Amino acid sequence: MPRVPSRELRNHIAEVLRQVADGARVTVTVNGAAVAEISPVRETRPAFISKRDLIALLAHRQADPGLRDDLATLAGETTDERDSTR
Repeated sequence: MPRVPSRELRNHIAEVLRQVADGARVTVTVNGAAVAEISPVRETRPAFISKRDLIALLAHRQADPGLRDDLATLAGETTDERDSTR
């Protein structure tokens, strides 16, 4: 990871930002001590999704529409009946 003194960052900000845009992470130093990192922006998931948006998302992205039926069948074959008197 490249290290850049704060004065050099100030004088060459365009070049440093080009490096970051190309994927580099840059450590900014003051008097030789690391004080900050500049890194490319990452695509992230939203912190919140509404119930309506979640339902719409799940309705269009189900991996296998028959999965629930398959799981119900398997669960019926593998789950022991519990004694209700315990």
